[in-house]
This record gives sequence, C-alpha cells and structure tokens, in this order.
Amino acid sequence: MGELNELRGLLDRTEGLRLDGAAYVADFEERFWRIGPDGFWKLECLQSYDETGFPSWEAFRRGDWAEALRLVEQSRPEIERQSAALAAAGIRHHRARVVVEPVSPYVQWELHVLRAKDQRGEHVAVLTVDRAAALVGAGPLPDLVVLGDEAVYEVHYTAAGVPDGATRYREDEVIRRARDFVRLLHRAGEGLAAYFPREIAGLGAPRP
Repeated sequence: MGELNELRGLLDRTEGLRLDGAAYVADFEERFWRIGPDGFWKLECLQSYDETGFPSWEAFRRGDWAEALRLVEQSRPEIERQSAALAAAGIRHHRARVVVEPVSPYVQWELHVLRAKDQRGEHVAVLTVDRAAALVGAGPLPDLVVLGDEAVYEVHYTAAGVPDGATRYREDEVIRRARDFVRLLHRAGEGLAAYFPREIAGLGAPRP
C-alpha cells in the first residue's frame, strides 16, 4: 500500500475537528507563531483556486495579465516584510506544488506569485501529478498544511476551488505522518528557481 493510501487511512481513522473558514483562519493564526524547528509545510494540489479579494488574482480573472503581473511585483515589499518576520522567528516555510502539464491558466499565474515568495525565502518545489503518483500512489491528493508539531489541517474546497474550511488534527502520529508525506513530495520536486524559467517564463498571457 502506497504512502497516499496509508495517510488517507490514518486521517479517516482519526477524529479531526471540522472548522469552517473563519474558524480555520483563527485557529491557524493562533498557532502559527508557535511553530518550532519542524517548520511550516504546505501541499497544494488543485489546479485552480478561487482567490477572491487578492488584487492580482482579480486582475488575472478579468483577463488583464499585465496588471496581474504588475500587482505581483507591487506585492514584493510585503512579501519581504513577511519573510523577515518568519526569519526572525526561526520559521522555515516549505511548499510542494503539484501540477498537471501543460499547466492551467491559474497555475501559470500562481507560479509568478510563488516565484516572488521563493526568491524571498519560501522553499517552493514543483512536481507533476505523474511524478507524485509514482512516488506515493495514484489517487486524489489532499491539500495539507502542517504547523510544526502543533497541528495538521486538511484544507477543503468546493468543486469551484472556493475555500471551505479545514479539518484539524492534533495527534502526534498524524502530524508526523502528514509532515513526512509533504516532505517526501517536496524533496522529490524541482526547485521553482529552476522550473520557472524553463516551463513558465516563456508562456504567453493565459486565458482565464
């Protein structure tokens, strides 16, 4: 049995706490700055998310690609402030981004955002869905957020990619297994600094 089925079985056997969107954000923010040396690990798997309220995404959705990219550049000072705060707290931030190639318009846009974050200390790795399946087994991958040894959240979305809260788990074994799962995928991925110029930089404006 692959790592994906093992993790899915563990989550299904464990009683988590279902949180709506507001409760998830509040719980996350209350715990985030207590992250220890195990750091922050995030696994993103959907090929499109609804990011209503994020100016660059709003520009992308209405088809203004130049404005979407301009707003990404405009966000760099805030990204730098966030990165400095994380560094001061000793928190390392890792993200594994699973993609289907050719990339979706959303993923093309998002990787511009993640590139700005990666250049300021977030460790972003990209791997194809086929590579992930070969590594952990075929099947739907969960979106996961692991906060050190504090908690792991399985993040939920509607069919349209709209955020729909999360299920929180606090058992040590679940946190450890989820962190190991995300770490395995992250290590198997390619650094965004190498992936972006080869696969993304030369693409024309996407059609949202």
